[in-house]
Amino acid sequence: MFLALRELSFAKGRFALMGSVIALVAVLTVLLSGLATGLVDDGISGLRALPVTHLAFQSGADSTFSRSTVDGDSVAALSAVPGATAEPFGLTLVNATSNHDLNVDLALMGLAEDGFIAAEMFPDGPPPARAAVISQGLIDQGVNVGDTLAIDRSTVTLSVVGVAPTATYGHVDTVYVTLPDWREVSHLAPEDGALTASVVAIDGGNSDELKRAGTAAGLDIVTRSEAYAGSPGYSAETSTMSLIRGFMYLISAMILGSFFTVWTIQRSSEIGLQKALGASTGAVLRDALGQVLIVLTAATAVGAAIGFGLGKLIEGGEVPFALDLATVLSAAAILIVSGAVGMLVGVRKVTSVDPIIALGAAA
Repeated sequence: MFLALRELSFAKGRFALMGSVIALVAVLTVLLSGLATGLVDDGISGLRALPVTHLAFQSGADSTFSRSTVDGDSVAALSAVPGATAEPFGLTLVNATSNHDLNVDLALMGLAEDGFIAAEMFPDGPPPARAAVISQGLIDQGVNVGDTLAIDRSTVTLSVVGVAPTATYGHVDTVYVTLPDWREVSHLAPEDGALTASVVAIDGGNSDELKRAGTAAGLDIVTRSEAYAGSPGYSAETSTMSLIRGFMYLISAMILGSFFTVWTIQRSSEIGLQKALGASTGAVLRDALGQVLIVLTAATAVGAAIGFGLGKLIEGGEVPFALDLATVLSAAAILIVSGAVGMLVGVRKVTSVDPIIALGAAA
């Protein structure tokens, strides 16, 4: 490593230029990771906040709330599964107008008043009839406690009585209401008073037993995380961002591979001299790998730190962006690994340098 460190000191400009490119790639990778996480959170954070393990959709609904309707028999069938607690749950995307003429989009969640979801999310009691607890995101838009929300295409007007932590579904802020109010808004309130909801929310129970009971009742049982795919745009957004990040890692590997291939060719005479003086191929290879890892790790660390700082400036604004230390570290680690794979292509030429030919070319 002595020669590797001396060379880093001697060719500072060259390695600084390469390090700058790696750092910029790291900044972009961290920011893309934050954007990807923010898009996911903005799409399913309201669903992820629910204290449920499984959801039962109408058969063939593809985990989409707008395509699913369940009844009391569905709830009863799943409640009979040992260890499972089941209750009806409604979710509908609607538009509303506040008493200050503010137009807002809402992900209206209907909760059973005596159910386990309301008990866990609202220990002081669920919202009463014709009332709503709104997400903090709506407060940021200008809706306040005490305001009223008139639901479009409905006669229902809700009074805002409380505020819950920021949560969204399909990039729309969540609002929690009673299940009867949700039914009326969704036009699912039959005259005979029969129970209707979007899905059956389940906590606990064996997955296999739940699926057997669900199949018998004409239901598709999915885990909460599997239900994320039904959020509008979720699958397309996650696959697109994953593809973009994959290309970033591929580009970083190609950049490093190209740089160190050229660098090794330029150093052929020096490598040949080391071998002629008795240095083994393994020693020369370790020297080259150590040099590359120092540049790669240092530049990635600097770029990740800059990206984290920029991300914190973006976070909390209108752009859906969420970044934490674990996300930054994982992005940096993947970048280092992909870069290391690329550099192997460049430094492998070290093993093929013939000292006689290299010294003859230098002469």
